[in-house]
Amino acid sequence: MGIRTAVKQVLIAQQDKKYEKELAQLKVTYEQWAAEQDRESAEPREIAGLVEFVIFRQAAGRLADNATERINAYFTKHPEAEIVYGDEDLMNEKGERCIPWYKPCWSPDLYRAFFYVGSVVAVRSSLLQRMGENPVVTENESTGKEIIFTDAGEIRPLMDRLFLGAGGFERDCHSVGHMENVLFHGTFSADGIGIQGPDVRADRDSRECTPWENYQLTKESPQLAVELASRAAEGAKELFAGELKVSVIIPSKDNPEVLEKCLRSLTRRSEGRIPVEILLVDNGSSAENKQKTEELIGRIRESGVPVRYIYEPAEFNFSAMCNRGAELAEGKFLLFLNDDIEVCGNDWLDKMVIRAMQPYVGSVGLKLYYPDSVKIQHDGIVNLPVGPVHKLQFMEDDKSYYFGRNRFDLNCVAVTGACLLIRTEVFRETGGFREALRVAYNDVDLGFCLVEMGYYNVVLNDCFAYHHESLSRGSDESPEKMRRLTEERELLYQMHPQFRGVDPFYPMGLNREGLDSRVVPAYLTDRNILQEPAWRCESWQELLENARQDDCLMARVETAGPERIQGYSVILGDDNACYDKLLVLLPEDTQGQREADRKVWSMKILPAYRQELEENLPDQKNVALGGFCVKRKTGQLPPGNYGIAVLAVHRISKLKLWNTTGKYLTEEKHV
Repeated sequence: MGIRTAVKQVLIAQQDKKYEKELAQLKVTYEQWAAEQDRESAEPREIAGLVEFVIFRQAAGRLADNATERINAYFTKHPEAEIVYGDEDLMNEKGERCIPWYKPCWSPDLYRAFFYVGSVVAVRSSLLQRMGENPVVTENESTGKEIIFTDAGEIRPLMDRLFLGAGGFERDCHSVGHMENVLFHGTFSADGIGIQGPDVRADRDSRECTPWENYQLTKESPQLAVELASRAAEGAKELFAGELKVSVIIPSKDNPEVLEKCLRSLTRRSEGRIPVEILLVDNGSSAENKQKTEELIGRIRESGVPVRYIYEPAEFNFSAMCNRGAELAEGKFLLFLNDDIEVCGNDWLDKMVIRAMQPYVGSVGLKLYYPDSVKIQHDGIVNLPVGPVHKLQFMEDDKSYYFGRNRFDLNCVAVTGACLLIRTEVFRETGGFREALRVAYNDVDLGFCLVEMGYYNVVLNDCFAYHHESLSRGSDESPEKMRRLTEERELLYQMHPQFRGVDPFYPMGLNREGLDSRVVPAYLTDRNILQEPAWRCESWQELLENARQDDCLMARVETAGPERIQGYSVILGDDNACYDKLLVLLPEDTQGQREADRKVWSMKILPAYRQELEENLPDQKNVALGGFCVKRKTGQLPPGNYGIAVLAVHRISKLKLWNTTGKYLTEEKHV
């Protein structure tokens, strides 16, 4: 081995040690994080006023040290609450806490699917008395009145009656609360299978685990199912005084080939099921495509399905097109459907309608896949600090993610307007789609309105459709479209300020940063920092001199909004510990200039821990610190559009690699 090679190996080893030190500082175990949280949130044990309540808890495990005091404080602060449940985790053989189970706010449809309230539920004694329930209660000196169960099936019928009695399946329910505190520590059994909580047989460190079989199999009792069916039927007597019909509203323009696939999938349903009428709203197809569409409609009519073609040339406004169709609809239900949706199976519409008949339900959606795959495109909308996102997007639906999130019916703040069913009377009650939101976030606005009105939106996970996304309208990557998205998102939050960065159906304990579509605990990235920007204006020629644009530098930006630029970069086939990385902004208006005259803006990136890079790129070296998150500050950049790139510089060899991310950011004029 030559001297130069030996020296290089020593220097690389030093970089690897530095990387391991940085990784240890940013990577935290749940046990470490939970201990820090406990110290920070230590509360005095004095209780100002006692509330009479009974705790239902799992036998295999124990209540958290201050669980009873916290529950008492919650009931005292929320006199309207009659039932409350909390989060939980497991204790491994070493006595270390692991695998936290963070839960949403009260979600009636998720509760029907399985006993997600889990291992600890507290019920006011007054509710038990009012319902005439007298369960056998034991007295515990430290925790008070308890009912201990070993199988959720033991208490499910009783809990169903209590949730019904507390109004849990009615609009605007405030009597069922969720405490975002870990109130219970479960234990492992001798054979290593979780007695409660998640099933950890495959991988105890997995963050994508399903509930223990006891909870997963404990679905609603027959009595609850009958009662809810009865309530829906009572409402249906007035609702369905005439013929039960679904009006399918499809906005479409210049898309006859894709539209045909959508319409054919609608007509493939078995005979005798809920009848539909189709209202096709066209805002100005070309003469050729208009003729093709009319011919297609003729063929669909021959199959016995009524179709109305509303051809009204106008500037594209998705909300206005949907509202126009709704004005002309005759059905008791409205199904808003993109023309690039291909529904699958025979009973999907029946299931959507049956769920929408529940008086507490607002809008109903389906799980959507990308074409010819089981790759998830939509499984409910989640509202995060960066804006509304599709959690689990691009994830393969071949396994269960975070406690069955993709397996059970799911309540959420909104469902996509690409496939959304709602009772006509409820849609009109909301005022319809907001036409100021011409392209984006109109479905989110509708979902927010429904939640504000006390309704629950739900995604059905046992039905699916294919979404041929971007075939109709293209992607939203250009600077103009990104600017429009930003403006419409800001308008959305101006209309619903209480939802800015807030989603009661997505627990605070889960990851909320960026557009990472996985659902994992937030503690994994808790030590990452939002980097303060320090942009430098430099010459393109000097900064990128001898730099090679190469796809081996995989650079991605997940968000480039008004508050942050967030993403990750990885050098494939090399040791990432040896590189410094810079975020580079390329002004769009200098694209035609000579390199010697062009100016760019750059800043060094601080590493951020990204667990999924480790998991998804196991054959690559030292990639876990490939993330970055840079704060946006107005006034630091000249107004204009900027392409975003990453430059990587090898600390030892000085090799320079750069690549674009395909994303843009817009700096508005400074006022």
